[in-house]
Amino acid sequence: MSRNTLIVALSLYVVSLVFFVLGLMYPIMGSEILLGLKEEMAYLFGSVTHFYREGDYFIGTLILLFSIVFPILKYLLVGLRIAQVQIVQHKRLTTILDIISKWAMLDVFVVALVIVNMKFDSLLIKTYLEIGTTFFALSILLLMCCTLVLKYQTKADTV
Repeated sequence: MSRNTLIVALSLYVVSLVFFVLGLMYPIMGSEILLGLKEEMAYLFGSVTHFYREGDYFIGTLILLFSIVFPILKYLLVGLRIAQVQIVQHKRLTTILDIISKWAMLDVFVVALVIVNMKFDSLLIKTYLEIGTTFFALSILLLMCCTLVLKYQTKADTV
């Protein structure tokens, strides 16, 4: 891997990881009840526990897997690839990474936001997106760019 590609990939990776952590730390949604008399914030991990408390185990598990567990796994695999750690089953890990890349994070995250938004919405409740949503979305986009840089570099190395 060329030095420039490594710098670009590492930069995208680190910034994406920072945004991912910020997306987990900051609220993804807010709501005002009764014209601002009571305000509540929803966090990504908090939404998982909310669905489990409500008995919506399927939705809670989907959000947990696709918005938290799979992204962490993807960060680990991309980090190993950037560090150029030679793994015996490199081809299998690349295949797993491609599958995770196609299914993890963005689509399920958006669906989760819609579900949470619909569960909270009524005439007395106003919901709105918070900064955690932006952080999380940026982390997804940057990690996708990082993965593309690595993918095209791998193709260039084999030609």
